[in-house]
Amino acid sequence: MSTPENDPQNPKPPSGEPNPPQYGQRAPQDPNAAGQPPYGQPPQYGAQQPNPYGQNPNPYGQQPPANNPYGQQPPQAPSPYGQQPYPGGFPVPPQGNFAAPQMPTHRPKELDTSFWAILAAGVVFAIGFVTSIFNLNSATLSSELGAMPGMEDQLKASGLTLDDVVGMLPAIQTTVLIVALVFLGIYVLIAFMVRKGSNVARIFATILAALSLLSLGSGLLILLSVVLGVVGVVFAWLRPSSQYIAARRAARAAGYR
Repeated sequence: MSTPENDPQNPKPPSGEPNPPQYGQRAPQDPNAAGQPPYGQPPQYGAQQPNPYGQNPNPYGQQPPANNPYGQQPPQAPSPYGQQPYPGGFPVPPQGNFAAPQMPTHRPKELDTSFWAILAAGVVFAIGFVTSIFNLNSATLSSELGAMPGMEDQLKASGLTLDDVVGMLPAIQTTVLIVALVFLGIYVLIAFMVRKGSNVARIFATILAALSLLSLGSGLLILLSVVLGVVGVVFAWLRPSSQYIAARRAARAAGYR
C-alpha cells in the first residue's frame, strides 16, 4: 500500500521546486526575469523592451567617428535651377518655368501674297460677273432668248413673253450687281482674315476656290479670278504661313488676343 509521498497518481515535485501549472492555470513569474511580461500576456504599452543583441544597439559595431567621411552626409552643391536638389544630389527639374507662347510679330510674306491674290480674285470676279450681264441690251437679250430651243414654249407656259423678260432686264442687272458686291465682300473678308492668321478663314478660302472651279467656262475674267483664288489658297497653306497661324493659335490659347 503506497503512502501519500509515493502516490503514483499525484507525484510531488522535489522540495524547493515550484509546482507545475495545471491545465487552465498560468505559470508563476520568475522573479529573476525582470522586465519580462507574464507568460501569455502582451507587453505593456510604453514599457522598454530588452535588446536581444546586447548592450550595443548597432549590430555592426560602434558608431563611426565624426571625422569619417563615409559616415557623414556630403555637402550638396547649389542647384542651378534655383531649387533644392534631391537627397542624392540630383537637381530637381524646373516646374512650370517654361516660357509662355508669345504672339508672333513678323508676318511671313507668303501670307501677304495670299492676301493680295485672294483680294484680286474677288475684284476680278465681281467685275466679270457684272460686265457679263451689263453688256446685254434689249435686242441682244431678245435674240439670245429666242435662239434657245423651247424657250418661247416655257415662257408661254409661265404666262410670259420675250418682251416681258426683256423689260425685266434693269431689275436683273440690279440684282446681279448686288450679288457681285456680296461676293466681293466675302472675298475681302476672307483675305483680311487669312492675312491676320485665321485658320478658319483659310479653310473657307479653300472651299471657295474649289467651288469657283465650276465656273471656268464663264469668260476670261472669271477664269482669271479662279486662277488668282487658287494661287492665294496655295500661298496660305505654305509652311511659313502654317507656322505663323499655328503660333497665333497657341498664343491665343495662352491668353493673348
